[in-house]
Amino acid sequence: RYRESRRKLYSGMCGGCIGACAASCCCSCVSKTCGWTNARTERFHKIPYTILIFFSLLVALILKNYQGDFGISIYGGISMSACSDACKGDQAVYRITLALTLFFAAHAFLVTLVPYAFAKEIHTACFGVKVLMFIGMVIGMFYMENESLNQFAEACRVISLIFLVFQSIVIIDYAYTLHFWMIDKEQTSWDIANLSLSGLMIASVITVVGLMFHWFADGSSCGLEKFVLSMTIIVPFFYTVAACTDYIPHGALFPSACVTGYATYIAYTAMLSSTNGECNTLIDRSGGASQWELAIGIIIAVASITFTTWNIGSQSSKLFGARGEDEKNDQIKMGDNYQDQDADEKKDNDEEEEEEENISEEEQAAKKYDWIVFHILMTVASMYACMLLTSWSTNEYSSTEEQFSSAESFWVKVASQWLVMILYIWTLVAPILFPDRDFT
Repeated sequence: RYRESRRKLYSGMCGGCIGACAASCCCSCVSKTCGWTNARTERFHKIPYTILIFFSLLVALILKNYQGDFGISIYGGISMSACSDACKGDQAVYRITLALTLFFAAHAFLVTLVPYAFAKEIHTACFGVKVLMFIGMVIGMFYMENESLNQFAEACRVISLIFLVFQSIVIIDYAYTLHFWMIDKEQTSWDIANLSLSGLMIASVITVVGLMFHWFADGSSCGLEKFVLSMTIIVPFFYTVAACTDYIPHGALFPSACVTGYATYIAYTAMLSSTNGECNTLIDRSGGASQWELAIGIIIAVASITFTTWNIGSQSSKLFGARGEDEKNDQIKMGDNYQDQDADEKKDNDEEEEEEENISEEEQAAKKYDWIVFHILMTVASMYACMLLTSWSTNEYSSTEEQFSSAESFWVKVASQWLVMILYIWTLVAPILFPDRDFT
C-alpha cells in the first residue's frame, strides 16, 4: 500500500510537470516557428492566446464529465485532496474559466498601465512563462470555496450578453466583407460562386427548418417551438427579399443567406436546449450518452467557442474602428495586392526593428489600443465560455437530459437569434434612415 501510494503521488506530480512543460514548449516553439517577433505579423501574436483557450476549455469539459477522484492518498492514510466532489461538473468549468478571465484581465490591465515597449513585451513575448503561470492559477482555483465560484457564474451570466452582441456584429461583418470581396473580383466565375453559395445556403436552411419542425415541433404542446421555427423562416424571407430590391442598393443575397444560416443554426441549438419532453426528441432520456458521442460533442463545443473568440479577437480593431496600420493591412488582405503583402512580410528583421524604433507616438497608442481591446474581448469571451459550457444554468444536474437542456439556455439562444436578425435588418435600413452618415 505504501508503494502504491508513492507511485500515485509521483505519477501525479510527473504528469503535471510534463503537461506544463509540454504546453509551454508548444507555445514557445510555435511562436519562434511562425516568427511572432516580426513587427508585420501583428495578427499572429494572438494565435497563442487562442490555443490556450482551446486547450483550457477542452480540459474544462473533460473535468466536467470526469467522475474519478481528485485526491491522492499518501503514506499514513493522509489524502492530498485538492478538491471534493463539488469541484467536478460545472464547478470545474467555473474554476478554469475564472483562471482564463483573470489571465486576460491582467493582460489588459498591465498593457494599459505600462509604456509601449513593456506593453509590447507583455502582449507578444514569454508565452512559455505565461502558460506556466496560468497552470499555477488553475491549480490555485481548485482550492477556492464553491460559493465564490457561484458568484462568478452569476457575473458571467450578465456579462456574456455583451459577448453575444460582439459575436453577432462580427458574423454580419464577415458576411458583408466576403460578399464585397467576391464582387470586387469583377469576374464571372466569382459572381457565379457568389450566387451558387447563396442558393445552397438558402436551400439548406429550408431543408433544415423543415426537419426541425418534424424533430422538435410535432407535438400538441410545442407551440413555442413552432413559433421560434416559424420566425426563423418568416423574418429572413422578408429581409432577403428587401435586400434584393432597388430600395436597398447596398443589400445583397449573399449576406442575407449567411445571416439566415447562422440564425438557423442558433434555432437548432435552442431546440436542443428545450426542456419540453414531448418536443425535444433528440435528447437521450435513457440516462447517458456513449463515450464517442461525448467526445465528439466536447470537440465540437470547444472548436466552435475557440473559433468565435479568434474571430472576435482578431477583429477587435474593427469593432471599435480600425486604426493605423490595421486598416491598411485589412485593405491589402481583401484586395488584389495580397501577394505584395506577403512579399513585404519577408523583409529583413533589421529593417523592421529600425522601423519599430522610429514608430510615432500615435501609432504606438493605436497598437496599445488594439492590444487592450483584444484582451478585454478575450476576458469577456472566457466568461461567455463559462455560461456556454454549463448551459447558462447553475443548477445541479440530476440526469443527462438536464445537462444538455435548460430553460435559461433555450431563451438565451432564442434571444441571440433575434438579436442577429435585428442587427442585420438595421444594417439594411440605417443607410436609408440616415443618408448623411457614413456606414462603410
